[in-house]
Amino acid sequence: MQTASPLTAARSANTPPLALPAAPLDQLALDLAAIFANSARMVGSHIASHLPDTETLLAALPPGALQGSPDTYTRHLVYGDPLERFSAMVLVWRPGQASPVHGHRTWCAYRVLRGTLTEQHYQWDAASRHARHTNTVERAAGDTFSVPGGLQHIHALGNASDDIAVSLHLYGVSRDHIATGVNLLVPTAEA
Repeated sequence: MQTASPLTAARSANTPPLALPAAPLDQLALDLAAIFANSARMVGSHIASHLPDTETLLAALPPGALQGSPDTYTRHLVYGDPLERFSAMVLVWRPGQASPVHGHRTWCAYRVLRGTLTEQHYQWDAASRHARHTNTVERAAGDTFSVPGGLQHIHALGNASDDIAVSLHLYGVSRDHIATGVNLLVPTAEA
């Protein structure tokens, strides 16, 4: 009797069964995607348990990290891992500001520190090569969420309230790649 490899076990525990891959490297890619998806969930869990007091975190931010812009939401780099494994950003959302619809090139985990964000979820439609809106979720201060890289989780975040919202985002890229290594913009289908 053969036992499943750790990679196959991770894939089968976290992903639905798929058709047999065309090549061994396709199977490896599926297995690694499952491992990365689990890593994103673990990062989100650590944010929730290690940063329970958002007011203390907000008070400890560098000067200027809570400044917004009247034009668009603002991203402030507040930490770059010295080993270049991840970066942390504080995003400031004035009323009415929102991100574009996007997936991620890397894992992402975020926590709402102040206010409420509205998260629009989308599902990728490979046939039309567009994302279709599926639902909307409100994220209040203290809520934490994480996603793997790729098109498994496509969303847009925004502030539909009358107050400023602030969120902390961790991304699996070095500070030097934060501008190009995070968002994967996708077109949306008309409703």
